[in-house]
Amino acid sequence: MTFIKGRQIMDAALMASECVDSRLKGAEAGVMCKLDIEKAYDHVNLRFLLNTLSQMGFGEKWLKWIDFCIKTVKFSVLVNGEPVVFFGSERGLRQGDPLSPFLFILAMEGFDSMMRIA
Repeated sequence: MTFIKGRQIMDAALMASECVDSRLKGAEAGVMCKLDIEKAYDHVNLRFLLNTLSQMGFGEKWLKWIDFCIKTVKFSVLVNGEPVVFFGSERGLRQGDPLSPFLFILAMEGFDSMMRIA
C-alpha cells in the first residue's frame, strides 16, 4: 500500500496482518510476497518492459515508439538559472512523464506473470 488520503498509517500493517491470518487459516497452499518498490520508476528495466509489451501483443511500431520515447530524453542542470550540460537517462522511467505510470503498470503485469509461473 502507498499513502492514500484519508487512511491511517497503521492501515497497511493491519491489512498485511489480515492477509497473513487469512492465509494461515485457509486450507489452500500459497505464497505471499511483500515488495518494497521504493524508487520503482528508476528501476524499470527497458529490455524487460519491451519484452513484456511484445508478449502482450504490442506491435513492432509501438515497441519502437516506446523505446524512442524513453531513450531520447535529455536532462539538464541549471546553474545560475541557465542550463549547462544536457545528458541522457541511464535507466528507468521519468518521474512526471504522463506515460510512465502506464508503462510501470505494464512492467508490473509482466512481473506478476513471472511470479505466477514460478
